[in-house]
Amino acid sequence: MKMAFELPRLKKCCCCLPLRAGSLVIGYLSTVFSLFCLGVLSFSLYKVVTFVQTHQNDPDPEHTPEEYEQVSKSLYITHAYIIIVYIYYLIISLFLITGIHMNKTLFMRYYYNCGLFLLMLALATVVVSTVFLHFIATILLLKWCVIIFYCLLVVRSSYLEIEEKNNPRNFEMQNLYIPHRAPLLL
Repeated sequence: MKMAFELPRLKKCCCCLPLRAGSLVIGYLSTVFSLFCLGVLSFSLYKVVTFVQTHQNDPDPEHTPEEYEQVSKSLYITHAYIIIVYIYYLIISLFLITGIHMNKTLFMRYYYNCGLFLLMLALATVVVSTVFLHFIATILLLKWCVIIFYCLLVVRSSYLEIEEKNNPRNFEMQNLYIPHRAPLLL
C-alpha cells in the first residue's frame, strides 16, 4: 500500500516551452523579481527611517513617542524579515540558473527543496491572512502559491529529465541460452 502520491511530471512549460527553457525563464524572472522587491523594500525602509528621524524631536499631538517607537520597531523587524526572505530567494534562484546552465542536478534539487520550504511559508501566510486580512488579499496570496507550485513542478520535471540524460538506464543482461531439459519420465 502506497501512502505517498507522486507529483505529475510535465512535458512542457506553459504548454509550449521545453522544460529547460521554462526553468531558465523561471530562474531569470525570479531573480529579477527578487531584485525588484529588494529595491522596493530598501526604499520603503529608507522612508521609514527618515520619517522616524524627522518626527523624533517633533512629536505629534495625537501619538505618543512610545507609540512611534513601538510602530517603528515593528516596521524594522518586518522589513528585515522580508529582506532576508528575498535575499534567500535570490540566492536559490541563482542556484537554479547555474544548475540548469551547467546541468548540475544538485543545484536544481537544492532549489526544489528550498522552494518547497518557501511554498510552505507562503501557505502559512495564506492561513494567517485569512484571519487578519481581507478576503481579497487571501485570494491574491493563494494565487501566488499556485504559481509557485507550478514553477516547482516545472523545475522538478526539468530536474528529472536532466537526471535521466546524465544517468542512462542500466540494462541487466539476461542469460539468453537456456538449454532444454528433457522431461522427467517416470
